[in-house]
Amino acid sequence: MSAELRKINFSDNESGKLKSLVTKVHEDCPSQIQSRYLSRLEAYEDQFPIRLTDIFWEDPRPLLLTNLPTFSDVEGSKILVLSIGEAIGKCAGYSEYNQSYITDIRPSTLSNESSSGTELLTMHNDLTFASDHCRPSALALVAHTAEGNVPKTLLADAVEIASLLSSAELNLLQQNIYEIRAGGKLRWPCEQVRRISVLEHDASGRLRIHMSFNNICPISGLDETTTHQANDALKRVTEIALEVGRAKGHVVKKGQALLIPNDYVLHGRDVFEDENFERLLFRSYVITREMARRQNGNTMISLRL
Repeated sequence: MSAELRKINFSDNESGKLKSLVTKVHEDCPSQIQSRYLSRLEAYEDQFPIRLTDIFWEDPRPLLLTNLPTFSDVEGSKILVLSIGEAIGKCAGYSEYNQSYITDIRPSTLSNESSSGTELLTMHNDLTFASDHCRPSALALVAHTAEGNVPKTLLADAVEIASLLSSAELNLLQQNIYEIRAGGKLRWPCEQVRRISVLEHDASGRLRIHMSFNNICPISGLDETTTHQANDALKRVTEIALEVGRAKGHVVKKGQALLIPNDYVLHGRDVFEDENFERLLFRSYVITREMARRQNGNTMISLRL
């Protein structure tokens, strides 16, 4: 299995039904509050034109949706990304993060998010430090505006990355000998350090990967040789992920949405090479319905779980 981009092209009829759904939710929620949007989408959950849940989760690779309805009003695009997220799980917000179900991704000096710059956004998972109890299961990305020389969203799945590593590197990366710092940018009283492995198999035997920019390193207490080898393996994963990500990435265009399984696929963004672009994506984090049930239906959750 490789990171070849799977695609679902909505028929004109399906696209029209989705546009009607978004319009209906918008009309029902003149206050334009995200939680109200989600409440109405839940009431209309049987009206999403394609059943995406099984398609997405049975084969956790990136999924591109095309021929989607487009909207001139940003609220239409926001409802669209929430409707797509709700079609595969439950959209989630995080109380210590930005307390929002939607994040705008665009070059801006107004945001501290790494994705708001124009330089290379290296390969990573989102909120990697969070536990399995609350970490986003998927990301839904919708392009509201994508014009000019827009860079790729880079994509590299764990299986393809692992296939390019040596057996010695794989052995190190699957050991619980790395640590990640958490809470430095959150509303936590102090920073936490958590021990992780970079590669691991889930309960179904599928390979997962954990990468977080420069925030992962070998634990202290290892002998000098093992520390050196563990660092080299981590560097090798970073290099391979970027190479694969650039080869398998995709420019998300208006009328498209990209779904990324957060634990199984690293993502990033290539550099903005010139100023000839206009780009505004909306992102929603998605948790599985099972995870939402464990949260007693609460989808504004804590990263400290």
